[in-house]
Amino acid sequence: MIIVATNIDLFSTFQHYLQPLTTAKIQTTAIHKEAMPKAPLQIVLAYSGGLDSHVLLHLLSRYKELYPQHDYLAVHVHHGLSANADTWLAHCQLTAAALGIHFVAEKVILNVGSRESLEAKARSARYQAIAKHLKGESLLLLGQHLDDQLETFLLQLKRGAGVKGLSAMAAQMPFALQANCQIVRPLLTLPQQSLVDYATDRQLSWVEDESNNDSSYDRNFLRHQVIPSLKQRWPGIANAVHRSAELCAEQQALADEIAQLDLVTCEYSFSGLKIVELAKLSKIRRNNVIRFWLASQLLSMPSRHHLDKLWLEVVNAADDANPQLSWQAGLFRRYQGVLYHQRKYAALKDVVIALEHTYSQCIALPDDIGYLYLHSYQQSHLQHQQQNQLQESTPDKAQNMGKNTLQHTSSCCVRTPLAGEKVTIRFRGEGKCHPVGRSGSRSMKKLYQEYQVAPWLRDRIPLVYYDDKLVCAVGLWVCKDYAAQQGLCWCLSL
Repeated sequence: MIIVATNIDLFSTFQHYLQPLTTAKIQTTAIHKEAMPKAPLQIVLAYSGGLDSHVLLHLLSRYKELYPQHDYLAVHVHHGLSANADTWLAHCQLTAAALGIHFVAEKVILNVGSRESLEAKARSARYQAIAKHLKGESLLLLGQHLDDQLETFLLQLKRGAGVKGLSAMAAQMPFALQANCQIVRPLLTLPQQSLVDYATDRQLSWVEDESNNDSSYDRNFLRHQVIPSLKQRWPGIANAVHRSAELCAEQQALADEIAQLDLVTCEYSFSGLKIVELAKLSKIRRNNVIRFWLASQLLSMPSRHHLDKLWLEVVNAADDANPQLSWQAGLFRRYQGVLYHQRKYAALKDVVIALEHTYSQCIALPDDIGYLYLHSYQQSHLQHQQQNQLQESTPDKAQNMGKNTLQHTSSCCVRTPLAGEKVTIRFRGEGKCHPVGRSGSRSMKKLYQEYQVAPWLRDRIPLVYYDDKLVCAVGLWVCKDYAAQQGLCWCLSL
């Protein structure tokens, strides 16, 4: 291994990176701005106890002395994969206490499979455990450095990744599991040797994970057997690869901007894509928007082979077919000219949510459907017109009211329940009902067909009941006897 003296002032670099994220700029003169403390943030460190996160913890404790108004927290995740895991936890707890950083530990249980899948499962479980401790506006600090970036790039290159994968790790990005949280890697441009120098100078003590020496893991194989030779030949390769990753990230950002424009045209209710609009795009642009569509649902990326099969076997299947394509994240399906992705959904037909009151509230729907918002409502003349457009529209008109009927025009105004009427939310509707603006009653099955709701999505529509009478299918229709100009407004956010 090549060791190069770095002479880097690590804390100054750390402070320079973190300060703009934790302070606000205010105008003090016509040409000057001054940094002032922001409202308190939560700053959370993913703390394994290894060299990288230990150095980051030490830097964070020094930063806290300068900016004590923030809420600092170190989260250690105990995976239970090593016989030394309990010792590591105790070490981390003592170290955090000595440095004045609040500490919590989470224990997770992993279903051990192949080694590659184990690494992915451990990472996923770690993020989920940390997410439970995030609140409000927050920063999640991770200790990856320049050498980690080189490893990640080479791993993605080995897998045949495109520009998204070759973008490797971002210095800053939204945390998918928690709104208002940013993942921050303040040491990403620094070589690991600078962390070693810092820890040695300050006589820090950290834990050593014995699995890091196991070269049967791809990352360790690169770290111990490939990268030293690359650095021997090309000492600046880590910095060069980081520049390439940044360029790939720029190209991916451009592709995402194009996909966002295409998605406006292609998107349909329940996160479907209109096939007639997809067919107007070139193959490259079509695949780009499909990948972006899946990424927005936090799904993994299909291979190019799967995208080709999707277009051939699902989209271009016979009109009277019910095509499906299975892949690792679920099923691709087609229904009435719309392409859908179906996950493995929980059975909700017997789920009943009883409301204790009808005051304003937010109701988390089961199986990650989304949120149902309830509030009192009194329509102005314009609102009344807009509500009538939704309630009295035919299915065809409702589908043209926006790019996504349920997600963007999903409010229903109904009368307030009478004294003694029990309000419940259900997901399986049977029998007949008479929607506002329709000439008569229709079966629930027929209505779902007319509104082009795919069969596998019908048990995911929240249905509001007063006692045992259907009041509305939120985002689709209101039953005749329950429409009102003022009362309760139900809004669905998917």
